[in-house]
Amino acid sequence: MMRSTNPAPRHGRWPSDMSLPVDDHAQPIQMLLFIRQAWGLAGDLALPQLSPVPETGSSALPDEVDRDLSEQRSIQTWSNAWAGKARGAHRIPGLAATTAATGSATGNDFWTQQYGDEGIDLIVFEQWEQVFDPWLGLNPEPVLVAAWERGLKDLIVVPWAGYCMHRLGDSHLATSFETAANWSLLRQALAEWSRAPLT
Repeated sequence: MMRSTNPAPRHGRWPSDMSLPVDDHAQPIQMLLFIRQAWGLAGDLALPQLSPVPETGSSALPDEVDRDLSEQRSIQTWSNAWAGKARGAHRIPGLAATTAATGSATGNDFWTQQYGDEGIDLIVFEQWEQVFDPWLGLNPEPVLVAAWERGLKDLIVVPWAGYCMHRLGDSHLATSFETAANWSLLRQALAEWSRAPLT
């Protein structure tokens, strides 16, 4: 679910036109993380642990599906899901290379639209997803305004464990729910995002 936070002016210090969309329900990404956990795919991607770790229920790689093909599909769909959120050059979490391609989300960013839901316990997935529904409110603070002034246009919140700061690109920050819900951690992430080059 995309939400937008509009910091209210305080003592005239906050930009009146400031708006920062917060995507705390990035379902294509959450679905891929769930499949990765349930099917044991893409284990070589350098990604944080999930928090909470989902129950997988009856989810399992279908017997008739080739594991290597599923690995390739999961990496490609993972790249597409993030590319649909980025503008300009960006770096996909878990992948080292910077990608120049840009675009908006298409059917290629959602696993079930391409490959169906066989092997995915959708009830268990939806129960896991509901953990992330509470609104994460952002307070207008100088570090947030500074990041916005440097080009931050979107905050993507992912069910990763602990402190996370991933500079997806020059306008996007990906972080964990734990980081987004803790102002001390979020200040650190925003400051690092502002300083970090993409490459």
